[in-house]
Amino acid sequence: MYLHKMLKSILFLALIVILTACGNANDNTKPNTEQDVSTTAETTESATKIIKTQRGDLEMPRHPKRIVTDGYLPELLVLGVKPIGSTQWDLENKVIKDQIDGIETTGERSLETIVQLKPDLIITWVSDEAILQQYEKIAPTLAIPYSSTGDIFETMRLLGDALDKTDEAEQWIKQLDQTAEEARAQLADIIKPDDTFALMGVFVVDKGFYIYGDGGYRGGEAIYKHLQLKPPAKQEKEMIGKEAYRQVSYEVIPEYAGDYIFIDQGDLISEVWGESEGLWKSLDAVKNERVFKLDPELFWGNDPISLELQIKEVVKMLTEKQ
Repeated sequence: MYLHKMLKSILFLALIVILTACGNANDNTKPNTEQDVSTTAETTESATKIIKTQRGDLEMPRHPKRIVTDGYLPELLVLGVKPIGSTQWDLENKVIKDQIDGIETTGERSLETIVQLKPDLIITWVSDEAILQQYEKIAPTLAIPYSSTGDIFETMRLLGDALDKTDEAEQWIKQLDQTAEEARAQLADIIKPDDTFALMGVFVVDKGFYIYGDGGYRGGEAIYKHLQLKPPAKQEKEMIGKEAYRQVSYEVIPEYAGDYIFIDQGDLISEVWGESEGLWKSLDAVKNERVFKLDPELFWGNDPISLELQIKEVVKMLTEKQ
C-alpha cells in the first residue's frame, strides 16, 4: 500500500511538471503585449528628441544620418559630421576643398534635389519663412539664421547640442582660443597698444564703400573679437557690437580710417573710386603703406575653419610688414 501511494504521488508530480512546461511553452508562443508596447515606446523615444530653437520646439532625429545643409557645411565638418548634400556656394569654399568628397550639390537650394536626397534633417541659415516652410515639408528643419548668434562659439555650441557633439564643439572652441591667444602674444611684440585698425571694403556692383564691424563679415570677428585689435574711435563707438557693416560716402572715410587698414577687394579701389581716389591716397595708412589687402575668398565669411586661418593670416601680414 505504501509503495502504491508513493508511485501515485510521483506520477502526480510528474504530471504537474509536464503541464507547467506546456503552459510555459504556450506562453512563449503568445505575443507579450506589455513587453512589445514597452519596447516600441522605448524605440520611438530614442529615435527622436525635442530641442528648443528660435522658432520654437523642434522634433528631430536623435542620430540623423542624412543631413542636408545650406550654410553650415564647415561647421558640421569640424564637428565630425559629413552631410549628404550642401549648396554649391558652400562646396566652393576653398578652405574645405579636401573634405567634401561624396557630398552632393543642391545647387542654389534646389528643392527637387533636396527631395531626391531623402534627408532626415535639414540645417539652414536662412530666415525666410517661405523657404523654411518648404524645407519642413521635406524633413525636420533646424534653422539658425545667419548672424543670429553672438559669435562662432555660440553657433558651434548650438549645433553641438543639437547633434550630440558637445565634446567636439568644446574641443574646437578650446583650440581656437589657444590659436587666438598665441596670435595676440605674437602681435604684442609688433604693434603698439594704441595702434588702430580699420576694416573697410569696396563693392563693384553698387560702387559702394563699406566699413565693417566685429560681426561675421570680411574678417571682423577674427580681427576685433579674437585678435582684439583696436578699431578707430568712430568705428568702435558706432559699430562694434552693434552693426556688422555700414555703407558710407567717400567724404567721411577719413573719420573711420585707422593707423592700419584692412581692405576687402582692395585691388578694385581705382575702378570703384574713380576721380575720388585722391582722397583714398591722402589717408595716413595709405601714405605710410599700412594697408593690407584681404584675400576675398578667405575673408568672405566666418565659418570655423576660415576663422582660424584668418587669425593666422592677419598675424602673418602684420609680421611680414614689420
